[in-house]
Amino acid sequence: SMAACLSHLVLVIVVSIGFPSSGATGCPGGEGYPPNSSACVTCGAGTWSADGTTECVRCSPGRFSRAVGAVSASMCMACRRGTWSSQEGSPSPKSCRPCPAGRWGASSGLADHSDCTACAPGKWSEER
Repeated sequence: SMAACLSHLVLVIVVSIGFPSSGATGCPGGEGYPPNSSACVTCGAGTWSADGTTECVRCSPGRFSRAVGAVSASMCMACRRGTWSSQEGSPSPKSCRPCPAGRWGASSGLADHSDCTACAPGKWSEER
């Protein structure tokens, strides 16, 4: 009958509109999906996420973030000059380790001890 056909059509429209959009928009900034879940949770320290994404991205080596729910990579602070860190997703500046003796940090945010610059011949560094 026409009524049965029409009610089936309405059901198909409701189902097709109601479901595909759920979850497709991602999470608010500073949130992401934990493993094996599709529920947004706040990103932990050492990570961040942009609005509409579902993954908390780790701060890159040479950087750290104490912030919980960070919304951009700019929240990841660089290890200060004279230090380095190879740790990804560090929640603390404690991961930033001093450059080895005889080397110094020419810039902040170094990711490996080999990025520390060797002192020129005849020069030394106490400060690191």
